[in-house]
Amino acid sequence: MRRAALAFLAVLGLAAEEPLHEMGPFPTREMFPLYLPTMAYQPVDPAPLGRGRWRWALHWVEANTFQFSDVFEHNPPRDTSGRVAITRAYMEAHLPEYASLPVVYFFDEEIARFELEGRYGLTDRTDLWFRLPVQNHTGGFLDPLIEDFHHLGFEQFGRDLVLQNQVTLAVAQYGKVSFFNDERILGKTQDPVFGLTQRLLQTPAWTLSATFSLKPPLTHTYDVYRSGWDQSYGVTALWRAAPRHVFYLGGAFVQRPHGSPDYTAIGFRDGVGLHATWEYRRWRRTQPFLQLYWQSGYLHPQPYQHFDQPSLQHDLGVHWHWTPHTTLTFHYMNNVTHWGNTADMALGASLTAHF
Repeated sequence: MRRAALAFLAVLGLAAEEPLHEMGPFPTREMFPLYLPTMAYQPVDPAPLGRGRWRWALHWVEANTFQFSDVFEHNPPRDTSGRVAITRAYMEAHLPEYASLPVVYFFDEEIARFELEGRYGLTDRTDLWFRLPVQNHTGGFLDPLIEDFHHLGFEQFGRDLVLQNQVTLAVAQYGKVSFFNDERILGKTQDPVFGLTQRLLQTPAWTLSATFSLKPPLTHTYDVYRSGWDQSYGVTALWRAAPRHVFYLGGAFVQRPHGSPDYTAIGFRDGVGLHATWEYRRWRRTQPFLQLYWQSGYLHPQPYQHFDQPSLQHDLGVHWHWTPHTTLTFHYMNNVTHWGNTADMALGASLTAHF
C-alpha cells in the first residue's frame, strides 16, 4: 500500500510539471437574435495541436437581449396597473401608429447556447475542427440581475416597463406583423460550422495561421429562417510578448450568400470581424484574459435602427487549468458600443480537454 501511494504521488508530481496546453483566443460569438441564422465571426486558435492530437470543448453561454426600434423610446409601452406584457395583440393594437415605417422590431428573450467543439491535428501544421450548437430560447433568469446592475447608474431605458423574463420577438413592416414569437424553444439544433487552420509562420515569439470555415444550411432558426452556405476566410496570430503576457490577434471576412426567401429578405451583408486578446500568465494554473471583439454592421441602413453600425464588445474571463489536460473557463461578455445591435450581456462557462 505504501509503495502504491508513493507511486501515485510520483505520477501526480510528474503531471504537475507537465506543460499546460495553449488555450488560444476564446471563441466569442455574437448572440443577438438577428445574428443567429447566419454565420458570426468567431476567433480561432492559431497554434496547431500536433499530428494525431485532439481537443474537445463544451461551451455554454447565457445571453440576454432587450432591444427595440428607436420609436419606442418616444412612445414606450405603458400600463397603470404595472408592467406590460408585450403580446401579439398588444403589438397589433399599436402598430398602426408606425404604418409609415418600413421596419419596427421588439426583441426580449434569453438564449442558452450549448456548443460542442472538436479539433484534430491532421498534420503538425494543419488542424481540422467543427462546432455543433444547440440552443434554448426562453425568458431566462438574468433580467432581475441586469435591472439591479442598471440601478447603479447604467440605466437601460424600458426594462422596468415590461415583464421580466418574458419571450417576445416581434418584427413589423409598414404597420403589419411579419414575424412574432412568444413561445419557448428548447433543444433547437443550429447549423454546424466546419473549419480548417493552416500554420503559415512559426518563430519563438510569433505563430501565424490562415483559417477557413463553412456553415452549411441544415436547419431553420425560429423554424423560419434558413441561411445560405456561409463562409469565413481569415488570419489568426499568437504573440508571446513576454513570459507573463501573451496576445492573440486576428480577423476574417464573412461571406453571407442568399438563403431562404425569409432569410434573404432580412438583407444580410457580408462582413468583417476582428479580435484582440490579452492573456496574463503570472500564475501557472490560473490565466485571466480580456478579449475585444469587433464586427462590422450586418444590415443595410434603415430608419430607427442601427444594424448597419459596427459593434465592439469585451469578453472578460479566466482559464483555470484543473488538470494538465482539462481546463475550466468562466467569462462575462458585454458591449462597449451601445447601438442596440448586440446582445446586452452574457455569462458563460467551458470545459476543455486535450488528448
